[in-house]
Amino acid sequence: MPLRDPGLYAPSGTGDGAVLLALRDPATGTIAFPRTAYGIGATPAEAAEPIQLSGRGTVLTCITIHQPLSPGMAVPLLVARLRLEEGPVLDGILEGTEEVPPGTLVQAVLVPEDSERGPLLVCRFRMLEGAA
Repeated sequence: MPLRDPGLYAPSGTGDGAVLLALRDPATGTIAFPRTAYGIGATPAEAAEPIQLSGRGTVLTCITIHQPLSPGMAVPLLVARLRLEEGPVLDGILEGTEEVPPGTLVQAVLVPEDSERGPLLVCRFRMLEGAA
């Protein structure tokens, strides 16, 4: 099944796990997600190192969206601000409908979703077993 956003994530090779596609500045170690044609700071994209982030992170905050923000958006939808174990902070969609507390450990996974183009794999974040 094709990925909805292949420039953002890829299968990890383990079950339904996902990795996130990023860039690292080889001089400073600074990480940029998502990958961008503009590079990182003063380092052009062609000089940056393409890397894969583990997709593991910690929930900083979580909210429930009840009103669709775009046509076809299924609600309720959990949106969380996450700190990835490699350092970057990003917003991601959590699986489920119950908000989780700050500090909850999550992992990026690929899940099927229906779209106008047919079924696609999308990236979601799943609470890790034993985490709460």
